[in-house]
Amino acid sequence: MDVLAKIYNALIADELIADQVADRIKYYEYPESGEVDKPYIIIDPLDVPQPSDFADDTWLTFDCLYQIEVWTKNRTTTRQLGERVHQVLWKLGLIQNGGLSEYDSGIFRDARRFRGKLYREDFDTIAVSLNKEE
Repeated sequence: MDVLAKIYNALIADELIADQVADRIKYYEYPESGEVDKPYIIIDPLDVPQPSDFADDTWLTFDCLYQIEVWTKNRTTTRQLGERVHQVLWKLGLIQNGGLSEYDSGIFRDARRFRGKLYREDFDTIAVSLNKEE
């Protein structure tokens, strides 16, 4: 499961985020302070998705931990986008479990950590491949 893509697609599907951030949602890439003339969102995996919740000798979910950061030059915009990110990830099943808000060199940063379990999407392909082995 490509959790990064799932989070990215959910964020760009949100009208407010798409309007404010558009093509400045990045994985792993942090902008230089001088480049933050418009809002940025950075998706940063803090751990690899781990198998969780087992039944019938197989795992059912991925336990995920991600940090989503909003960087802007405006405190209110940073807060609004951070809250919207929270709402979008809540709908995916990822719950905020920490974070920080800071200001440095003219940039406001809202960094929130999200943890949750996402159900596997590949059960049909696993069943097909197991039947071929029999």
